[in-house]
Amino acid sequence: MFSGERFSRSRTGCLQCRHKHRKCDEKQPTCTFCITNQQKCEYPSALRWVQREQPKLSRHKSRRQRSPEEGWSDVRGQAPLILVNAVFQSADEQSAWEYYIRLVSSNVPALDGPDNPYRQLSVTALSSPVLRETILCISTEHMLNFGLGSVSVAAERQRQMLRSIAQGLRTLDNRTSISLEESVMSVENYEALLAAIILQGVVVAQTEDGAVEPHVKCAVFLIRALGLFRQEPRTPLVRMCVQRFAMVDVMLAISRQRRPFAPIDFILYQPDESRWDRTEPSFLKMTGCPQPLMCLLVQLSHLACDVDDRLESGKPISDLLMEAFKLETEIRALGSQYNDTTADRSKWSYLEILAECFYWTAHILLARRIFRDETRSIRVQHLAWTCFRLMDLLPTGCGPDSSLPQPFYLAAREAVTEEDRSWVRRKHEAMVGYYRELQRNAAMRLTETIWAEDDRLNRHQSKDTQKLHDRFIRQLDRHSCLFIF
Repeated sequence: MFSGERFSRSRTGCLQCRHKHRKCDEKQPTCTFCITNQQKCEYPSALRWVQREQPKLSRHKSRRQRSPEEGWSDVRGQAPLILVNAVFQSADEQSAWEYYIRLVSSNVPALDGPDNPYRQLSVTALSSPVLRETILCISTEHMLNFGLGSVSVAAERQRQMLRSIAQGLRTLDNRTSISLEESVMSVENYEALLAAIILQGVVVAQTEDGAVEPHVKCAVFLIRALGLFRQEPRTPLVRMCVQRFAMVDVMLAISRQRRPFAPIDFILYQPDESRWDRTEPSFLKMTGCPQPLMCLLVQLSHLACDVDDRLESGKPISDLLMEAFKLETEIRALGSQYNDTTADRSKWSYLEILAECFYWTAHILLARRIFRDETRSIRVQHLAWTCFRLMDLLPTGCGPDSSLPQPFYLAAREAVTEEDRSWVRRKHEAMVGYYRELQRNAAMRLTETIWAEDDRLNRHQSKDTQKLHDRFIRQLDRHSCLFIF
């Protein structure tokens, strides 16, 4: 047993004493406690806030390079060095946390900047175990894809992260709302738990397999319990959570050809550009898609499902087509600036080009899933070519291209010429070589499968060729676990 000798409280004690919440006498090389208990005594390395050399990553760098004078000022002022040293149990954990701040956090939003909430999240994580485990897991998976980590460490951190999330969810039991008087956790803790759940999509995108739907359904439950579907977020952290959830929910619905999980009256699904795109953290900067356009994508998803239901039951869809005409008019009115074919897009910002990619992708979805135009129709081919021309203006690693995958792979399905398909393959290889998200490879394999089936059916022309092709794609989508955003 440890002797009764008393020591003054230590802020730089060994890792074993910290883990046991004991005072350490800091004797070197082995403290009294570790000698008595026959334990290996380890001391953490001091973390110094200096600009380090960039990691040697193949074709990979932070999208927003800081000057040496700027250093780590965006987190150092908010995270005292003592706190940073106290929360991590090893130098590897500190390194993973730094890696998240320097590299990963800049790749999650469409546009990085001083108000990037994903970077500020790292400070909140210092006092929130569930967020801390999530950030370390994201960072480790990211490092693994660049040959900088080990599979065993990544697997262990994923287990720790999921264990922390499960522990937080258990406190909810079967409640449908959160009451501070009855809960063992504060609202702030539940909001941190929500952020951890929302960020699971980032983890899934890094891996070869994995499903994001269970995490999204957990997020739906927690958002409803916190009352966030119908009230404006009260903090930047919560705003970031509901904004990312809204976009993930819509993109996932489009990918699976189903309806979004969130209710149609979700506050984020009501167009309000001044509230969401023009205030920080900006929805447009975080996702690359204007918030009013995202709301129209929600309508498009529901309408496409309505058309599917009617056609499967043999009922007429004339009234739904009238709704589709109105929706198309709204989309064109929202993107009036994109209809100028003489504008020089090369002079636009990358974020503006990305937003236009989402705009024309909406037209592709409208044509293919509601009006049921054929892939090889003049309209669909023109829309696909327009998307490819725009996407070619986004150089790999420019920043906003990190949010390009959904528009890119949706448009890529419509490529029919060998020239267009070769361009898609080259663009895919460049993006996956830079971002290394393994789910992109799954998206490309799905695209190749769709191309092969289109070619096969095109060689055996019949009046049902396009109907068979669309049914084939729908089945692929609905049974897919693919997720990128």
